[in-house]
Amino acid sequence: MATWVVTGGGRGIGRGLVERLLAEGENVVATVREPTVLAGLVAASDGRLKVIALDVADPAAVARLGELVEGPVDVLVNNAGVLMERNADTLAPELDWGVFEKSFRVNAIAPLFVTRALLPKLRRPGGKILMISSRMGSLAEDKSDTTAYRASKAALNRIARGLARDLEPAGIAVLTMHPGWVRTDMGGPGAAVSTAESVSGLIARVRALDIGSTGRFLDHTGDPLSW
Repeated sequence: MATWVVTGGGRGIGRGLVERLLAEGENVVATVREPTVLAGLVAASDGRLKVIALDVADPAAVARLGELVEGPVDVLVNNAGVLMERNADTLAPELDWGVFEKSFRVNAIAPLFVTRALLPKLRRPGGKILMISSRMGSLAEDKSDTTAYRASKAALNRIARGLARDLEPAGIAVLTMHPGWVRTDMGGPGAAVSTAESVSGLIARVRALDIGSTGRFLDHTGDPLSW
């Protein structure tokens, strides 16, 4: 029975991960902005789900996270994210300073500092970190839509590669993944992949991860993606 920490566990892919992991007998610590959204799961979890109120955009709250999570932690899933603009290219008027700042704060900076806050609790060797990114952050995609989101995920990818290198001596593996275009509030009803299908693939890839395969960028089916 492993212990997983999942940020942004209240909805979408994060909630799907929490539900599937509990169903498979794992222990889960979920961070959410409003803990009551998981009250039903907590009640049915036989003590295997702990919920922590956390806004990942708040540096002070992130810094305290390590005090609230009991170790050892086997897997950290940096899942919390925002998509603030859809289809806005680099010249779109709605693409203002605030959109860029929040996108980078939540999607790129927060995962690094959540990881640093929980690093003392991560099992070593054998600990694993999953960064939920997007193929939209790949520099191989020659598109200019959804600029702030794409740029923030590209930054996350760069941070994840650095973490993989820095944590390899400690035996902690890092995996960056595109979960698919998933039917969630963020992905929309027309998305191609169900939450259940995405979650199943993410969990399978994490369980197969070891230090020999650290630093990779995959989609939910296990196919490699270009950085």
